[in-house]
Amino acid sequence: MVRDGGGGWRPLGAVPRVAMAGAISVPVVLGFVVLGAGVIVVRSLRDVARETWAWVPSLRGTGRGGDQSRSDAA
Repeated sequence: MVRDGGGGWRPLGAVPRVAMAGAISVPVVLGFVVLGAGVIVVRSLRDVARETWAWVPSLRGTGRGGDQSRSDAA
């Protein structure tokens, strides 16, 4: 161990390295959190749209199938 100006380890010398690592890792972690939240929101909206499409037949439009079923029923 060197006490005076040697090549020893200084505890306060590690603080800038830890701070820099934290400053870099925070945006990376937040980016992954935002990406995950976006994926969850898009999947939820897709499921809601799919269920709405199944429940509301008027949104699907009336094609040939709708006209034929009416003529068969009459």
